[in-house]
Amino acid sequence: MKAEFTLSFRDAQAAEAVYRSLEPDNIGFPKGMSFESKRSGSRMTFTIVSSEGDPLSFMSTLDDIIESARLSLDTLQQLEDE
Repeated sequence: MKAEFTLSFRDAQAAEAVYRSLEPDNIGFPKGMSFESKRSGSRMTFTIVSSEGDPLSFMSTLDDIIESARLSLDTLQQLEDE
């Protein structure tokens, strides 16, 4: 299984903040699963590959990445609003 998706942010600074906040999560994936993220300008591209395992675990990993990005953006917005 393989999934690749791109998230677009309002600017490069927001993309960089999310990229850095997700970096610690890029380790410790289950056996047979790999994750890569790349940032270019205001966009981030994520690639998740699973050579074995449960499709539900794969979908859960996708959901975790998207939710972590959303939480990072929410935190950034709250800091900017203060």
